[in-house]
Amino acid sequence: MAPVLSRFCVFKSNFGEKCLRNKYWRRTSEEEDYIAATADAADEDQSKWSCTLFKPLAEDEKTFRFQHVQSGNNVWYLRSDNASRGCLTVRYSNEEKHGGDLFTITDWESLVIFPKHVAFKGDNGKYLRYRSEGGDQHMDFGATDIGDNRVGEKIVSNPDQSICVKHDSNGRFWRATPNWIYPDTTDASNSDPATLFWPVKLQGNAIALRSMGNDRFLHRTDYGGTVDCLAAAFWITTIDKQSHLAVQVLIKLMKVYDAEYRLEDARVCDESILTLARSCVSNMTQRTESIEVRMSYTEAWKYEWTNGTSTSPFSSFQLSAGIPAILDTSIEVKNTKEEQYEWGTAIDGSINLTKTGPVSVPPMTETTVSLLATLGSCDVRSLTLSKTLLLTAN
Repeated sequence: MAPVLSRFCVFKSNFGEKCLRNKYWRRTSEEEDYIAATADAADEDQSKWSCTLFKPLAEDEKTFRFQHVQSGNNVWYLRSDNASRGCLTVRYSNEEKHGGDLFTITDWESLVIFPKHVAFKGDNGKYLRYRSEGGDQHMDFGATDIGDNRVGEKIVSNPDQSICVKHDSNGRFWRATPNWIYPDTTDASNSDPATLFWPVKLQGNAIALRSMGNDRFLHRTDYGGTVDCLAAAFWITTIDKQSHLAVQVLIKLMKVYDAEYRLEDARVCDESILTLARSCVSNMTQRTESIEVRMSYTEAWKYEWTNGTSTSPFSSFQLSAGIPAILDTSIEVKNTKEEQYEWGTAIDGSINLTKTGPVSVPPMTETTVSLLATLGSCDVRSLTLSKTLLLTAN
């Protein structure tokens, strides 16, 4: 899995940078030159130490330096052998001679983030399986049941976003030979390009895999009497229909309970003022009156769950957890839900309420009273999800 704290969203002026904690890059304090994701909101005042503006300086198409606008210094990744190793700083204005101020940009949306255990379905509607009979090492698209114990694969993601694939039934990694793909090696060192594959995101749950051993796309292949088997055939230089692999997770049922939320990193966003109700009150006397006003309104909400993978991990799961909600001045967890949740759907609801309060109305005056509210949304990360997985294979 990709490390979550390496993900940043970049905004163009108003621009700053924030990571998965929903906070923006800035200096840690007026006295310090370290950079951390600690700002709740963007600050474009270039005279303040808390300024969140960074100017990208292109080295080439994918490599950049980031200049901290307030200090004029570049962001460095520290490699010192002390407690500061791995930290970001804007201590220096010059270039770091070993490239410690160079950052490679990868579009997060282009990455394929896999679930841990998957099955691959081919364009013929059948699952990829390991033949294994009589010493046959081929993998063919011939299984009709995702519960077949020769179907499951474990995905091992590498820091460069390539993957290794470990077959469940024999515990060995895929290897391009260089054409046919066999699960026949125990080498987990990532040093053999024939065991490395580069995923390409297609539509929906579909991906393609390119062998880093021969730079060819994996493909449902017929050759020399071998039918419907997986190969990085030398003639497959582009992605076609038979290169499409639908990723399906090997989970029949998932139970989610005792969710722990990162409320300290949650923020309310997309706020707007709404008028919930209006009431007209009159005071036809000669003195100021306090008149009780009763207004009815509807409180509505909507929530949905998303995951950190590029594919929908399962069709549904059983949920037993509190739901974060925006209250008057904070985000709090309330209303524990016990329900079957369909992945990718939004749960909404509403309740009719009334609010009563006194209004001071001057003499001989008619006054319109408005009940205002703020509409907003919050994005809350789950720190952990305790879960029970019931796999259909193994």
